[in-house]
Amino acid sequence: MIAATRLGAAALAALLCAGPALAGSGSARPEAGAVSASAKQLYEAARRAEETLRGSETAMRDRDRWQAVARKYRSVVLSFPRSGYCDDALHYEGGIYRDAAERFDDRRFAVRAADAFALLVRGYPASRWVPKALYERVRLHAGRLDDEAEARRALERLRERAPRAAETRMAAAVLAKPEAPAGAAERPADGTPRTVAVRQAVQPADPPTTVRNIRHWVGDSHTRVVIDLSGPTPHTEGRLTGPDRVFFDLHGATPDDGLERRAFPIEGSHLRRIRLGVPEEKVTRVVLDFSSIREVSVFALPDPYRLVVDIHGAPPVTVADASEDEAVPPADDAAAGTARSAAAETPETGDETSPSLPRPTEGGYSLARQLGAGVHRIVIDAGHGGKDPGTSAGSLREKDIALDIAKRVRDDLEERGFEVIMTRDKDVFIPLEQRAFIANSRDADLFVSIHVNAARNRKARGLETFYLNLATSADAAEVAARENASTGMVRMADVRKLVDQIVNHSRKEESRELATAMQAAMTSSILGREEHPLNRGVKTAGFHVLLGAQMPAVLVEVGFVSNREEARQLRSASHRKKLASAIADGVDRYAETLGQVVRTTATQNER
Repeated sequence: MIAATRLGAAALAALLCAGPALAGSGSARPEAGAVSASAKQLYEAARRAEETLRGSETAMRDRDRWQAVARKYRSVVLSFPRSGYCDDALHYEGGIYRDAAERFDDRRFAVRAADAFALLVRGYPASRWVPKALYERVRLHAGRLDDEAEARRALERLRERAPRAAETRMAAAVLAKPEAPAGAAERPADGTPRTVAVRQAVQPADPPTTVRNIRHWVGDSHTRVVIDLSGPTPHTEGRLTGPDRVFFDLHGATPDDGLERRAFPIEGSHLRRIRLGVPEEKVTRVVLDFSSIREVSVFALPDPYRLVVDIHGAPPVTVADASEDEAVPPADDAAAGTARSAAAETPETGDETSPSLPRPTEGGYSLARQLGAGVHRIVIDAGHGGKDPGTSAGSLREKDIALDIAKRVRDDLEERGFEVIMTRDKDVFIPLEQRAFIANSRDADLFVSIHVNAARNRKARGLETFYLNLATSADAAEVAARENASTGMVRMADVRKLVDQIVNHSRKEESRELATAMQAAMTSSILGREEHPLNRGVKTAGFHVLLGAQMPAVLVEVGFVSNREEARQLRSASHRKKLASAIADGVDRYAETLGQVVRTTATQNER
């Protein structure tokens, strides 16, 4: 969201005239009630409508529901064209039409998506969404709209606006190798899509790779599956219906000994079973069988290389237990009956010590939330741990400082009546992809990750708080690179999916408000006032530890171990206690704002 957007008279007139034409039939006027509603209320109503739509497979099959949500977003722009919510609304409107175009194989929706993104760029040029909007225009025009000239114009505009942005590199890659139009899926006689088309040809990994392991963590309605690989591995994805299943073809990969044609039954989850097979030479297929499916997202993390798959679905009504000798269809789905495998648990990796993950409590929401308390269950994440020490200076190690402060935060919050869950309470290694899952599986209300900063400039000092989004400064990018260092370097082929995961984070606004409250509490307590020069502010960056979190999530940097004075302070137990109390105060501040109008701006939060 941009703050205090200024539109000239001519631009404003063009925007209002373009609105009805671009919004589609029936959307020339704001919805009923818009006169009395504020921009924030209209925007939040649109966000709720989108969450409802995407949470129902039945609703997503209705074209009119998609258009209705898009019109809700457009009503924000038509009713309050100078509001700071307009750029967000146009960004999400474009996403609605883009996804509808692919789902219904409808070029008209693609045109409306491109127009929404164009209006964002033209009407709100200072918006943080502009690079993303230009990238989406490149994709749409190079693909479904088949207009390479317009795609190249969008790319040139993107290069002028953000020459070093990830979106610029991805847009150039799209034009170097255009995507095949979506919708070329195999269709049965009734016309219902059976499989998602592979978007582009994929060259096998060279040298060949190995599927080393498959891990999973299960919650009632959210499951995370991690496919461990020996190296970077190109993959394609597809979806089949009747019953629902999603598959991943890993090109140039072979299963490790004992994994081929294995099946891993999963009890008590919407994900019923994971299967592994080899449908053709040098291709390993991993199939995820569902009892229900709402959304599947996937991204890759390196060193060690792995695919992380998040599956969201409705909680199961009953649990079907497969017998030990049940016949397991092979993972290629085309050669049913050619292989049988005994059910086996997912093997554990040898180098990771993970805490047991308690299942979500029965009944869903806690009593405190039902009574309107808003925040009750909080996950505190002590950064790094075990074989990953984080940054260090002499005998000071980030993993030790973070754990000590995290325990103090836990104790403080519990005294205030909150329920606290720790991702780790001892010196063990927890994979980054498991930390957010712990919060998701326990239906946590907040996720707070505690870290210690470092910089090449030893004079760098101060406190800062991050939430998940693309980095907007060199300093933020450096911090993210360091905190993500345990995952190595991300392949260029995986950048797009990581960017999509980051910019489409569903709790971005709430995370920004939590980060603002947290930073204010820390600077007031530790520095004495919020206007202190060591208040480094609230920033955004693509931290892997925050990826996939389904609740407001922030990463707190409590000081620079690379600075002599702050390193001395971090050695002090009294200073760590004061930091812990400030973090707990930040949670309290945020909890108190729920139900109130919180006014935050991009200028304040992303300085």
